[in-house]
Amino acid sequence: MKHRTHLAALTIGGALALAACSGGTNAATTTVAPTTPPTTAPVATTTPTTTISDGMMDTTTFAIEITNTSGGFAAREAQSFAVPVGASDPGPALPGDAYATTFAAAPGDRVSFATMFVQSNDWFFSFDPEGLALFADDGSPITGDVTDAVSVWDAGTEIDQDPGTGQDQPPRQTGPNTGAVDPDATVRAVDGEDAADYVTVELSNEGDDFTLTITNTSGDADTPTPLAPGVVVVHNAGTPLFEAGKADLGIGLEALAEDGDPAAITESLDAEAGVTTPLAPGVAVVLDQGTSLFIPGSPASDDGLEALAEDGDPSQFAANTGGTVFAVPTGATEPGPLLPGESYTVEVEAAPGESVSFATMFVQSNDWFFSLGDAGISLFEADGTPISGDVTDRVSLWDAGTEADQTPGIGADQPPRQAGPNSGDADPDDSIRLVDGFSAGDYVTVTITPQS
Repeated sequence: MKHRTHLAALTIGGALALAACSGGTNAATTTVAPTTPPTTAPVATTTPTTTISDGMMDTTTFAIEITNTSGGFAAREAQSFAVPVGASDPGPALPGDAYATTFAAAPGDRVSFATMFVQSNDWFFSFDPEGLALFADDGSPITGDVTDAVSVWDAGTEIDQDPGTGQDQPPRQTGPNTGAVDPDATVRAVDGEDAADYVTVELSNEGDDFTLTITNTSGDADTPTPLAPGVVVVHNAGTPLFEAGKADLGIGLEALAEDGDPAAITESLDAEAGVTTPLAPGVAVVLDQGTSLFIPGSPASDDGLEALAEDGDPSQFAANTGGTVFAVPTGATEPGPLLPGESYTVEVEAAPGESVSFATMFVQSNDWFFSLGDAGISLFEADGTPISGDVTDRVSLWDAGTEADQTPGIGADQPPRQAGPNSGDADPDDSIRLVDGFSAGDYVTVTITPQS
């Protein structure tokens, strides 16, 4: 008989009052006292997705360690803006023109932006390095004119010439990156320049979405200037674009500030963007050859995957698959969510020919879950040797297709914010499918180690 232990219902929604966890801020740990586990293993059901085999000989015990690695994101989102309001093609924003960009945010988030002062060598408009808070202390969104938080900054990458006259400034230079090196290689505020003479910056809000509008008001300035395409970054903490008094971070600010090209900095920040999330208690299942944990492309059955993927409750799914619940973070004594830097470890017993998969909720979502896939991965090599090592590259992020998706880390029907379990709208696409644009390896690492 394979060793499979079952815990009673453990729910992330409601009883687990998770704090929202975004950017670099971890949610507070909240635990739930489990009820008494069943004293006998549940009877295997006729669920078509999983077959439970008993009485296997020559079994091996494997430890599966799932570690939450989602705590190191520099930003929630990075996007460029390039098309002036009312235009159809990318281009500079001339006096009287504006750029507008819309993004989602949650309490605790901040916004940073950068756009070039084109009649300069390497000046740009931006908030302070820490960005601008998007919510007040009472949780209400900040809206209106925020120009007083904007400064003119020198990137410190090209020596300054008089604004509007220099031969190494974009309207007159022969090509990008043509000026001499600045002897002061630090990013600093430009003395004597008031951003309000050149731009007006406003925030508006509707639901989860903010719109940042940057209007060129430099027509009456001593040096009227176009603005160039730029970048907007939503983040929780840190200084994603630059640090005052220090050298350029080398992530693309130079190209933006010297030549109005935001492509490199947007790409650099986007590659480091993500949503810090807890994981929820989950289920590991040993699969016989030819069986599966779920059926991609089909609706989730009534076997409990919905409760696991929407609310972090693995109990029904474990009972119906014969799986083993993992719920207690390593070093803890009670079940609870898995915060960044923490691990769940679960042991399963298997024989050659068998595979393993698991499911654990991406808590900052409506119904996403990490898994080793529908068919899992084989626990033995072809010669019968137990596998061992890092299998993170075999982990994927799946959408259960049971609840309509909202922006990760922001949606009101996601566990840290929802009023109760199973509270979101139905997903118009009810098929179980891979989540596009998310790499599971950015959020978890998974290792498998044979124990005996």
